[in-house]
Amino acid sequence: MRIQNINYNYTPAFGYNKRLNKQLTQKLDQAKPDDEMANTIRNLNNFCNSTEELVRTSKDYEEEDDYLSALARTKIALAELVDLKYPELNYAEREQKSYLSEIKKNAKDLKNSENEDDDLPWQQYLAEEFYQVLSYDPDYEIAAYDDIAFNSSKDEQQAADNSVNSADPTDKYAQISTAIESLGQIPSIIERFTPTFSSPKGFESLGGMVELKDELNDKIIYPATHPEEAKLDFEEYGKRQPRGIMLYGPPGCGKTSIVEAMAMESKLPLFKLKISKAGSKYINETSQNYERVFRYVAECAQMIGEPCFLFIDEIDGFSKGRDDDNSNEDLKQIGTLLNLIETARDRNIVVIGATNKYDIVDDAIKRRFDEQVYIGMPDMETREEVLKKSLSQRLKGVTLSENAEALHEIASRLESFPTSAIIILTDKASDRARKDGRRNILKEDFYDAIDKNQNLKIKENNYKEERRRTRIGF
Repeated sequence: MRIQNINYNYTPAFGYNKRLNKQLTQKLDQAKPDDEMANTIRNLNNFCNSTEELVRTSKDYEEEDDYLSALARTKIALAELVDLKYPELNYAEREQKSYLSEIKKNAKDLKNSENEDDDLPWQQYLAEEFYQVLSYDPDYEIAAYDDIAFNSSKDEQQAADNSVNSADPTDKYAQISTAIESLGQIPSIIERFTPTFSSPKGFESLGGMVELKDELNDKIIYPATHPEEAKLDFEEYGKRQPRGIMLYGPPGCGKTSIVEAMAMESKLPLFKLKISKAGSKYINETSQNYERVFRYVAECAQMIGEPCFLFIDEIDGFSKGRDDDNSNEDLKQIGTLLNLIETARDRNIVVIGATNKYDIVDDAIKRRFDEQVYIGMPDMETREEVLKKSLSQRLKGVTLSENAEALHEIASRLESFPTSAIIILTDKASDRARKDGRRNILKEDFYDAIDKNQNLKIKENNYKEERRRTRIGF
């Protein structure tokens, strides 16, 4: 079946970024011979480059469509791997811009050609595929090609070019970045979450956890993004936007991914407090660092007129329970943090804490978080969803990802494995299939990986809240 509105032959030019391809090749040449990810990237890149040549030169429409479909899917997989392996290259975004640039550069040739069809060039198809992956706004649509190419006036053409150059699928984040930069240099003890190619694009990126998503939507995201409705809820039912939420549970079950997905879902800025840089050997300086962080985030919230998320990972490291071993300085730090979380809501800050060691977090700190949510081991449905999402991103895993019965059988063997371990096992199963003749990934590959990696299992009871015996009294 032919892909509609694609014009293959209007230009002999390539679409990919030659300079970027050279930089990638240099990095691959420097990789060790046994670096499996680098070898996979090299093979995918060679396939994409040669397939693009076939798309340009083929005269058979059916062949062209087959080539272009294969190229688009492989190109997306390649971009994901490169951004994971070499994030400094910013590969996906630069490739997408290169295809658009190629379109604009050859627009005049297309306009003057004898081809009267309104078909888009094949580079536009690839650019749109990248936009679908890079876009953080599901309602975003790529600018119409004829708006780019066929404006007769030079001023109109320049305006159209500017429109394309400024068309940013992360538009709201760009506006927020501009506002935040006006506040001056960000304190070194925090970092602002900036979405990357591999970041969650919202809750749809997370497998399963339907009840958790609904709870976070109702208690965190909706009040933060609908202030008028939240005000009405408070007036009618006394429901208030929370000061903060604490996520706790076993490591590797997605606490950080959930926080990033919340930021993407709400389109609100997220700041992460760096544990290693917050502490100080000097008296009072740690407490002052906490105050600086909250002050800066509050200024950002005031600047953009919307709430900001402040994520404190491994909060047990900041706020271990108070006992006789605590120094006066430790008690002062905990007291400062208590007060800052207490007043966060009034400063338009939503504090999110995360810990694998819930039992050692100070009780007063716990009480400052209105919501405490246990993020446990993935259930059967979640395991199946994680497998499906992970496999569907690999060309050799698509067939297995569409086999519901096989996914169920694999998931049934993954009990006691955290979410991160499921991704690791998927990588190992994929590697086994690659070494065995570059065939499709099979459920037997997972069985082998599971049997050989039992050490990845986690005893969930070690991370659940201890049940304390109720004291007898009055």
